Amino acid sequence: MAEKDNSHQHDESLVQQHALKRLDKVEEEKQKPYKKKKEPINFRSVFMTLLLMLVVGMMLIGYFVR
Repeated sequence: MAEKDNSHQHDESLVQQHALKRLDKVEEEKQKPYKKKKEPINFRSVFMTLLLMLVVGMMLIGYFVR
């Protein structure tokens, strides 16, 4: 009888472990839409920023060199 109770408790603990793992997955899936996605670097915006800095730098140099 003791063996039956022990195996029954073991089965319940496995079921509980599985349920807890599934609950964690469900909670993670619920949080997915709210997590900020990491966007890759947009080289076009980097190029445009550098070009803008170059133009502003040339304007400042032209203003102070006169």
